[in-house]
Amino acid sequence: MTETERLRIRRAIRVLLAQRAVLRERLEEINENLRRVPNPSRARRELLAARVSIREALRLNRIAIRLLRSVL
Repeated sequence: MTETERLRIRRAIRVLLAQRAVLRERLEEINENLRRVPNPSRARRELLAARVSIREALRLNRIAIRLLRSVL
């Protein structure tokens, strides 16, 4: 593997880590909003769906970081 390829992989890992931070921040906001929204409501269902999708994005992000690190 060339040094250029290693740099590209490291850059990709940094971008994924930045994305992870944004996703975690958004997940925190959703959890805070869930405390305020009444239980049987459309807004709550939408927040719960968003939370599920962000958790899945975090899971996939973690896998991508792990795979990229294994290549280095």
